[in-house]
Amino acid sequence: MKKVRQLAHHFFYDVSFIKKIVFLFCIGIAVPMIFLQAVSYLETERGIKERMLKTVNEALDDKTLKIRSVLSETAALEKRYSTNETLYQCLDKNYTKNLEYLIQYQETFLVLFSDMNLYPYHIRNIRLYTDNPTLMNGAYVRKTEDMALESLGETLDYVNVYPMNGERDTYVRTSHETRRIAGTSDSRSLSIIRVFDHYRQYNTYQKLIRVDVECEDLLEILRETNLFDNMILTDSNGQVIAALNQYSNSGRMDSFDAEQIKDNGHMLLSRELSDFGLTLYGSYDMNSISQEFQSSRVQSIFLAVISILFALGCVYLVAGNISRRLNRLVTQADEIAQGNFIKKAESSTAHDEFGVLEKSMDRMSDQLEELIEREYKAQVQQAQLERETNQARFLALQSQVNPHFMFNALESIRLKARVKGEIETAQMIKYMAKMFRNLIEWDDNIITVREEIAFLEEFLHIQEYRFEDEFSYEIHVQEEAYECKIPKMILQPLVENACVHGLEAIEDKRWVGICVSVDFTKNMLYLQVEDNGGGMTAEKLEALKVSFQEKDEKGKSVGLKNVYRRLSLYYGDRMTFDIESVVGRGTICRICIPL
Repeated sequence: MKKVRQLAHHFFYDVSFIKKIVFLFCIGIAVPMIFLQAVSYLETERGIKERMLKTVNEALDDKTLKIRSVLSETAALEKRYSTNETLYQCLDKNYTKNLEYLIQYQETFLVLFSDMNLYPYHIRNIRLYTDNPTLMNGAYVRKTEDMALESLGETLDYVNVYPMNGERDTYVRTSHETRRIAGTSDSRSLSIIRVFDHYRQYNTYQKLIRVDVECEDLLEILRETNLFDNMILTDSNGQVIAALNQYSNSGRMDSFDAEQIKDNGHMLLSRELSDFGLTLYGSYDMNSISQEFQSSRVQSIFLAVISILFALGCVYLVAGNISRRLNRLVTQADEIAQGNFIKKAESSTAHDEFGVLEKSMDRMSDQLEELIEREYKAQVQQAQLERETNQARFLALQSQVNPHFMFNALESIRLKARVKGEIETAQMIKYMAKMFRNLIEWDDNIITVREEIAFLEEFLHIQEYRFEDEFSYEIHVQEEAYECKIPKMILQPLVENACVHGLEAIEDKRWVGICVSVDFTKNMLYLQVEDNGGGMTAEKLEALKVSFQEKDEKGKSVGLKNVYRRLSLYYGDRMTFDIESVVGRGTICRICIPL
């Protein structure tokens, strides 16, 4: 199959167009002519094969039906005995004397089984098995401690036992029995076994009935027609139970080799007897049909060769004109591919498809040149403009949180406060100044989580001074997350928003929690800021989320908008920014960004 695909690809993509035309044109002429010459031969051979195939299939169906009927009658006979309560009583009874059992045997078992005329012709033998030790072996009753269906106390070269479909407690058993019964010859065996389980009150001993099918009768069914070279009946393991020719030796169980029959040029048909786990095969020699048509086949081949040669002559009369005009179009296409839009196709007065195509190539050349000049260059300029606009927008957003001008003023205030002895005030101004210094010294827009947390802690010290003893905070950072890169000033605006809009709404026990974690399997970094402030109603929260999409930077929650806009510029749709808030319980901001 792979080689066929390679050949097909070579033909459609590597072979020149003119060769494809010649090939297809040849096929289009030759095939109808060959068909007209060979239709009689083909139809006759096909009709005979179809009729013969129908005949052999009907014959195989008929034999399958007869074999199934034989086995169904056997199973029905067993089922009738398995519902006989007298049998249950006799097999389950403990006999104190042999005489007592012999009388019972004469009155019950011989009466039930001795008249073989009441049985179907194909029944070879009927036997009851039990592990009741008070019984004696007889023609119809066998006592054995080995009640396993695979052995039943017998010595076997081969045995196969499997449940019969559709019948409870019923099994099919095929075997090669070397010592099934004393005095009998070695043979293949096909049996139906049914476990007695109809009357549950008689359960002292195990009981079952086994009916052997006469394999010679099955073979007679296979011999009823001579259509098949061979017919084979196999069990679920593929072991031969009956066969016409090969595998016909009844002294052993052979494994059926279907491939060997197919390799000899035979057609192999099969039918499943699924309820009994058997398969019937029919082998038919198809060469016997083909030999009858050898002479007519030679004549058909000769006529086909003549037709092909005539078709080739017709093709080359047309192919020369097509080749020349197609080559002109190929040459012009090559010039266009090299960027030469000035070269035109040779003038032509033709009005067929090739003439229309030549004129269309001229128009396309002009349009491509104009399009490249007008559209492509305009798109390049537009893309450049968008990049510059996005960069300017990003710088404008970042400038909102970069108060460089305040650093010197704060430093002067801190020195005066220290001179006056206001140590705590001076300390807070020191933290404030360090924050502004970091803003000034951070040249890179991307910093580590460790740097961001250090900056955030300076801000939180200021908030401790602001809220005095009524403020606390917790920072939890996964160790592996410290060196992860993030845009600067991401966490501080979130914490500031929590202090200004959340914690000011409550009187005491103000708290802020910061958590940073990383998932390397998903290649994602997770940041979370939580407060126990006043929270927001669902309406205010929804309005806040809507405001993130607005371009206006004025109004409340500018810090949140700034963070959202900067993250959007950095990461686009790969980041998530979510806010949850409950009135009276606080607010949680969650950010997820790729590493």
